[in-house]
Amino acid sequence: MTSPGRPRSGRTSRARRHGQALPEFALVLPILALIFLSIFQIAFILAAQIGITNAVREAARLASTTTPTSTSAQATTNGAGVVSALENASTGYLKKNVMAYSSGNLVTTGSPRTQVCYSTFTDAAGKFAVKVKVEAYYRHPLFIPLVGAILDGIDGTSDGGFRVGSSEELRVENDELLADPGLAQCSS
Repeated sequence: MTSPGRPRSGRTSRARRHGQALPEFALVLPILALIFLSIFQIAFILAAQIGITNAVREAARLASTTTPTSTSAQATTNGAGVVSALENASTGYLKKNVMAYSSGNLVTTGSPRTQVCYSTFTDAAGKFAVKVKVEAYYRHPLFIPLVGAILDGIDGTSDGGFRVGSSEELRVENDELLADPGLAQCSS
């Protein structure tokens, strides 16, 4: 005779132990999914950051070799050309370097914003020179709902995107300047 509360063989208790894995997996699955989706979203954000950095670097190289840039008029013209080369929706540096780039997500107002600025300075030899600073800021869309809600406010704005940006500053390859041109010109 067997007791009413005890199983007849070892098979039933072994089956119960194996059946316990399913509820444990069901409890852990949402946490694992959140971790995986977070890694996925952050990978896209980092890819956008790298693309922005490369685009800004290319635009700064263009700006530093577009000479002469020693007057406000030249800085305005050259700056507008660099901004166009950076932002062009079909062939611009941002389009080439940022995956799924959308010009509507480019930050062009407020501070900081996307711009090209020329200014003068005195170099280590005591000579006047011109430098260019290229900045670009982009709101990368957050496309995973729960992760997006967590990341959205981290950059200081709740706008459905994560702001990434970069700036690069280079010396413009002008001929030697004999006087300070007093440049302080920005193009957006």
